[in-house]
Amino acid sequence: MIFMARMMLSAGFVVLASLGGAGFYLDRDAAPACDSEPVLHAVTGILRDQFQLDGIFVNNISTESGGYFSDRRECSAEVASIRGNVNASDMPWRSVRYQIEQGKDSDHPVVSARLGGIVPLAKPAPSFWERLLARF
Repeated sequence: MIFMARMMLSAGFVVLASLGGAGFYLDRDAAPACDSEPVLHAVTGILRDQFQLDGIFVNNISTESGGYFSDRRECSAEVASIRGNVNASDMPWRSVRYQIEQGKDSDHPVVSARLGGIVPLAKPAPSFWERLLARF
């Protein structure tokens, strides 16, 4: 009985270790998240070089397609140039869509961006308590 329990425990450990190794292998080749620092740095560089937007706010970053282990992601966000003494809600916000592909060099993803038209500033997400109280 004890021998059987030890065998099952050992087999369970081997299965968990195998799943962890497979997850690590797949995650290593996956594209970075839409809000990761290297991706946002690349997007701001593209916006600066191609569209002359320097010093920007990025808001409402969301993943449009691509999962956790995907090697490609489609993302969207809103951007505005930083201006002094202007409320964020009064700034002209523009939509931006960008794609992230995991390149051959896993440290540097390939990022491309397209700047869209003017959009209203997205409202902040309600807090947990606001959502909870809205149900009553």
